[in-house]
Parts: sequence; C-alpha cells; structure tokens
Amino acid sequence: MKKPRHLKLIIILAILIVLMGFVYYRYTQSFSYQYTAARQADAKKDYDAAIPHYLKALESDQNDVKVLCALGNDYIRLKRPGMAENYLLRAVKSNGSYERAFEPLLKLYESEAAYNKMEDIYQYAESDQVKTLFKDYLIKPPVFSVDGGKFSDDVTLTLSLPDDADDDYQIFYTTDGKAPNGVNGHLYDGTSLYLTEGQTKVRAVCRNSNGKFGEVASETYTIKYVKPDEPKVSPNGGDFTKKTKVKINAASDCTVYYSWKNQKPDERSKKYTKEITVPKGYHVLSVVAIDRHGLKSKTYHMGFSYYPD
Repeated sequence: MKKPRHLKLIIILAILIVLMGFVYYRYTQSFSYQYTAARQADAKKDYDAAIPHYLKALESDQNDVKVLCALGNDYIRLKRPGMAENYLLRAVKSNGSYERAFEPLLKLYESEAAYNKMEDIYQYAESDQVKTLFKDYLIKPPVFSVDGGKFSDDVTLTLSLPDDADDDYQIFYTTDGKAPNGVNGHLYDGTSLYLTEGQTKVRAVCRNSNGKFGEVASETYTIKYVKPDEPKVSPNGGDFTKKTKVKINAASDCTVYYSWKNQKPDERSKKYTKEITVPKGYHVLSVVAIDRHGLKSKTYHMGFSYYPD
C-alpha cells in the first residue's frame, strides 16, 4: 500500500527542518558567530555578555590572539585583574609581535607596580615595535649610593641613573615617604642629600622624555647619634719631679676641653689645642670631648702631682 503523497512531503519537510536546525546549530557554535556576537556585546559595553561568546569562540582556536586579547580587556573593564592577566599573558606568548596584547598587559602591571613581571614578559617581545613599548613602562629606579639601615652618624646620599637608562632620564625624589612622582617629587640636581638624626625614608623614581615615571626605589635611614668616647690622656696622671707635658687625643670630629680645678669642663672651659704643662702641686685634670653634634663624652678625671726636686 502506497503512502499518500502528502505524507511523503511532510516527511521530507521534517527532514529539511531537522537539517536546517542542525546547520543553524552548527553555525551558532562556530567561531565566526561567537566572535561576532561577542563584538556586538562589547559595542553595547555589555562585557558580562561578551565573555561567554569569546570563551566559546576560543574553543575553536585556543591560541587566537585577538580573542585572548579581547577577553583580557573585558576582564580589565570588569575590574578582574587576575583573569585579565591570565588571558593577556596567553596572548603575548601566542604572538610576540601583537602590540595590542602587550600594551594592556603592561598597563595592568604598571597599575600594580609589578615591574618584575614587566621584565618577565619582555622575553616574549619579538618585533622592534613591541620592544619599543617597554621604554615607556619598564623604567628602572635610580641607584642609591648608600643602602638603608641604622647609623650612628649623618649619611651623605647620592642618587644616580641605572646603567641602561637613557641620557634624558630625570630623577625625582622625596624624603618624607610620599610618592616621588607627581606634585610631591623634587627634581634631583646631582647634589648630595645630607641626612641627619632621626628616621628618613627616601623614595626615588626615574622619568623618561615622554613624562612617564617608572619603578620607585625606597630606602629608610635611621640615624641615632652616639656619644663620643672619653679622650685618651698621656701620661695618665701620676707623680712627677720634672716638668711634664700632657697629650690628649680624641676623635677627629671632637673638640676637647679641660680644667685643672677638679670640675666638669664644658664649652666655656679651656680648649685643648696643644700639649699642656702639668702645674706645680697636686691637681686633678678633667677632660671632656664634644663632637660636632654637641654630644659630650663622659668626663675623665686623673690626678697629677708635680713637685720639682
């Protein structure tokens, strides 16, 4: 028994519908469709909607640099830096000549002050154009002549450009712990910074000819003055029958004052400038050293007895 003609048409039509549905489904799963849908969502600034389409497009080509870059930029716009870094890093590894992948990643690292990561991705830069990008981001910090730490005296500090810096770099610095770029930074003119007692945090940065600031270097100097040692006296007291001269030694930055009256000497007492003669009779010589900061040593006392034969 033959099937009615209209039944055959229905079956054929059903098959066509299924085939068309399958083709349409395959098309909606294609790279072209997903990428176009993602771009349309981006144009509407609907980044949450764009990302699933980009991810679906990425299934067709895991290393498509445009898709990886687009995902990274969308995650930046959504303030998800960790995800942005993931896809942008894949993009620069995939194509070392694609400038649009390197630039947003460098900006991301700059915002996080992650200069070590900038150095890491430089190895993937293949073209001169991409390598030129790094000049505005990978700006190394100035070099400090003295490392930070604890000191007992003043520190003379100089700042210099790093070895690979361009000649037109400038150095800016602060001594109050504030960021050296912007309104707080002072242009370094090559004059040494003289740090005195207290705690000083020096921060410094280089700026290139395009006005871009780089990595900030920081050192903290804690200076606490120490009292000078007692002067050394020779001879160190004693009994004498002949004329005797006394020599006093102290640190080079100290001034020595003395008295024969068994009292504590100070700046109003006699200043030691050359050997002094022991006076007749019994006397107590008192000496003190005062450094350039005005700090006094302990007063040193010793007895001298001089009775000529």
